[in-house]
Amino acid sequence: MPAPIRTLNGEFYTASGPRPYAVFPFVRGREAVDDDWRLTAEALKSVHDLAGVDLPATTMDEPEIWQLRERLDHPWIRDRRREVAASIYRLEATIERARAKVVRHVVCHRDFGGSNLLIDGGQVVAILDWAQAVLGPREHDVWMAAEGRHGSSFLAAYGANDLDVDHIEYALLARALRDMAGRVLQEVDRPGVDTWGFDRIARLDRDLAMFGPYCTGRATPGRSCRVANVGSPRRPGRGGAGGV
Repeated sequence: MPAPIRTLNGEFYTASGPRPYAVFPFVRGREAVDDDWRLTAEALKSVHDLAGVDLPATTMDEPEIWQLRERLDHPWIRDRRREVAASIYRLEATIERARAKVVRHVVCHRDFGGSNLLIDGGQVVAILDWAQAVLGPREHDVWMAAEGRHGSSFLAAYGANDLDVDHIEYALLARALRDMAGRVLQEVDRPGVDTWGFDRIARLDRDLAMFGPYCTGRATPGRSCRVANVGSPRRPGRGGAGGV
């Protein structure tokens, strides 16, 4: 992780009005691509092996997704509003199951790989954009194995075993809905609503099946996916003992 250059006052950032600014040293490298799956998996494992890092714990709260349910009449998703509502309902049920479980927490980047991973000379030289980092289940990063063509190989290189299927389902579905919500609520990148939202939702059960051999519990395709009452917004309940 590149460290920011200290200011004249010895701080890591300065502010101009309400906005903070930091200057980082230049790091030569290129963005990671799908063919860098082994380097990416090994780098992710090294992050998850870090100890003694002080970060907030994940809550699995998804405010943008709950706002999306109130915008089902938006023209970008109106024709598929029942599909969106059903996916949000499924996410709520998944969060409730996941929060009820005790799982190991690690340093989670939450947006690993791709443009946030710089590679030079066959090595990872920088991991960028730690703004969303938390202490959370490793599954909340490992879901990214489903994004490329080498999913099973990625999981093997990472050393995946005993993953929790509900936390994997949460990570996959929340990412799809979160990326959809961000675009709809801000009205930017209309094609991305399909690419990063609907397309991911469409392959959710296939992706879960790919994770199956690495999980302690087996997923039942579509087990929580049914159409919710789209006129009555709900919020996920807080987990009991052992919830995150």
